[in-house]
Amino acid sequence: MNQLIIVLAKIVKKILNYLGRGTAFPGKLALKLNKNILNFFEMPKTTIFVTGTTGKTSVVGTIYEVYKHSGYKVVSNIKGSNLIDGVTTAVIDASKINGKTKVDVLIIEVDERYVKEVFKYITPKYFIINNLSRDQLARNGHFELVFDEINKSIKEKTHLILNADDPLVTKFSLGKKNKITYYGLKENKYSMKKSKMATLDLAYCPKCHKKLIFDYFNYGNLGFYHCPNNDYNRPDCQFEATLLKNKFQVEDVTIQLNNDALYNVYNMLACYAVCRIDKVKKEDIVSSLNQLSLKVKRLNEFKIKDNKGVILLSKNETPLSYNQSLEYIKSKKGNKTVAIGFTRISGRYDLKDISWIYDINFELLNDSSIAQIILIGPFAYDLAVRLKQAGINSKKFLYRLDYNNSLDFCLNHTKGDLYCVLYFDLNYLYLDQLKERGLL
Repeated sequence: MNQLIIVLAKIVKKILNYLGRGTAFPGKLALKLNKNILNFFEMPKTTIFVTGTTGKTSVVGTIYEVYKHSGYKVVSNIKGSNLIDGVTTAVIDASKINGKTKVDVLIIEVDERYVKEVFKYITPKYFIINNLSRDQLARNGHFELVFDEINKSIKEKTHLILNADDPLVTKFSLGKKNKITYYGLKENKYSMKKSKMATLDLAYCPKCHKKLIFDYFNYGNLGFYHCPNNDYNRPDCQFEATLLKNKFQVEDVTIQLNNDALYNVYNMLACYAVCRIDKVKKEDIVSSLNQLSLKVKRLNEFKIKDNKGVILLSKNETPLSYNQSLEYIKSKKGNKTVAIGFTRISGRYDLKDISWIYDINFELLNDSSIAQIILIGPFAYDLAVRLKQAGINSKKFLYRLDYNNSLDFCLNHTKGDLYCVLYFDLNYLYLDQLKERGLL
């Protein structure tokens, strides 16, 4: 019976591939026919699972490129869903009809809320947790609830690869007998002494409950921290990066960056760490990372006459993601115009709640280098209220409620470089329009 299900799922996947659709439907179909189908499969020697609030897709895509470049047979769910259906599709793709594996490496992006569902059936060899913070309140509730669900799902056989700079991520080490490897980033030119995000996520020692002391923040609540009683400190890192201009050093090698946003450093460092631990040749890792053709999904650059434009994909309801974009903009030199907008609050639910915009550090835009701010879409005036509260002069505001034609408005009203902070809806609209104009 299971073999027939696999044959059917593979046929459906081939049809969908022929039609140019990469979906999770084959896995959904298989689970519909047998909800425990994942128990039937043999897993490859190397299974790498990745979760976190942000960066999952970039990390999985980069790891995939490294292993493929190094001569391994690899399957991932990067073009499908990161929920249970998409994971099942990837496992079917990695397997023969009899359930035996046909690849060397399976690399899976898994939504943080679905870790518990997937780990019922699969115990990965390596589990990367890149970051964890408040995200999509209607779906996730409090981030500690997400932490607890993930934490209960982790089996002792799994080698944990944790971001040492995130105090909530390092909390996964408490009471664990697992092998644990840490990676992190040293203090650098973008590091700050204060961070608004530190008041939002884990700010107190989980052992003695004293407030954690941060020597510096790289962004959000990621940085170098310690407990006043030394009960809970940033752990020593096996892989610790030093940021240079458009590159970083780790161990005795240098990795080039396709952009110098700090989230990109953490993503690349996580990839380097897991590949080194799994004994991929160091020279292959460095070579593939430095020749990486993977387009960074969250950042796209284009030209506007003598200036540049940048589109930053920023997830609604996710302060960590949004703040990364704002910090990136603030770090750039020269005169700037910032465009902000979204047409819907959630890509998954019909929500009216916009309270999350008050968790975002829009105060970062209260900067003399920003000549004007273009507010786009049906929530433009809600954003204006939040920006006024951040102390930004409303004389800088321009409004464009007609979001379908808002790109032309931005291009025609830009002073200096243009930075577009957009949710998925406007992000894809702008990318399509830029390609039509030959600007991207």
